[in-house]
Amino acid sequence: MTLFLYLTVVLTNGYYALKKRSNQILVVLTLLFIFFIMSGAGPFYSFQADYDNYYRNYYSVLDRGLLHGNQVGYAILITIGNFLGIPFPLFRLIVIAACIGLLYKYVIKRYQVNVNYILVLYMLYAIIIDSEQYRNWIALTVLLSGLHFLETSLWKDKLKFFLVWLISISFHYSFVFYAPLLLVNGKQHNKWIKRLVIAALMLSLIILLNGNEIPFQQLIIDAVNNEDIETYLTTRTNFGFLIPTIMHGSSVFLAFWSRKIIHNKYYGRELNALPNDPEFFEERTIRRELIVSNIIFWINVSMLMIFPLYLVNVQFYRLMRSLLLITYVVCAKASQHIIRRTPNILFNAMVLGSVFVWLFLDLVHRIAPGRLLIPFFFENIL
Repeated sequence: MTLFLYLTVVLTNGYYALKKRSNQILVVLTLLFIFFIMSGAGPFYSFQADYDNYYRNYYSVLDRGLLHGNQVGYAILITIGNFLGIPFPLFRLIVIAACIGLLYKYVIKRYQVNVNYILVLYMLYAIIIDSEQYRNWIALTVLLSGLHFLETSLWKDKLKFFLVWLISISFHYSFVFYAPLLLVNGKQHNKWIKRLVIAALMLSLIILLNGNEIPFQQLIIDAVNNEDIETYLTTRTNFGFLIPTIMHGSSVFLAFWSRKIIHNKYYGRELNALPNDPEFFEERTIRRELIVSNIIFWINVSMLMIFPLYLVNVQFYRLMRSLLLITYVVCAKASQHIIRRTPNILFNAMVLGSVFVWLFLDLVHRIAPGRLLIPFFFENIL
């Protein structure tokens, strides 16, 4: 039943995605479906699931304290739930609903794109992971909800995004590796990101020649003094880094292609209307669209700074996976601007293909299908 409903929702959204305009009734129904299917994922999986760990952690936080084995932001959140006497299953439902609402408001709806386009891409892969990695999804929601602060060059907005980033770290330590996003802006060119990415790729070569070990790795571990980060840095990989390389590369390529389509759409157009001019509001929308396409492109490029980490531990691919939703936003906007049939089919086929590449490499090749992919559909309580 779950699989039938899932396929129905995906195919219906796919139909409206190709029509290039959202169906608002379908959007509401799809968001409700996402809530129910994510809520039903986990509690009755026959294989050991993260749900069990979250369940035990929720009821033991008061005994262990805020700083013992928890990121402090998440610990505070579940402590509030305990004080209010909310049972974990209900608490989890509340958090899932809140995250869906925030992502819709600050990531999907904010950028005025075909919502059905984004939802169908999200449901094909990322939803399965987000339903399992609950705490990571909360941290991701916090981070993505603050990306709009990057749209301006005001220092107060940069500070706000910095604070949002710190809050996301308080929910999941791995979000410290999203530090490159602090350099992102809405300009077409970003010399600092280019230079640091080149430096990161050179460091990757050194790591590869050093037996896949970061120089001065032990000094870093001693300085950070965090068990989770130590585990990430001391795990070895041989050619496993090729998997995140392919995944990351597909996202950068799509962000680049989408930005190029959007910029070509408005190439040569003067955007200098005054507030009293009839074209002012239209030009303001265009200017914002160009800025957002630059931001999403540079987000994907800036994360190449973590490429050296792929050589140390393939698990770092999760960092790029979490940014897929924002990449889908710029793809949706670009798709709206492609008028000719053949280029439109080619572009959307590439976008869809990248989703299936992520799905296969992550939930079929890296993780056994019986661990997560199959239970999501056949052991879901929806």
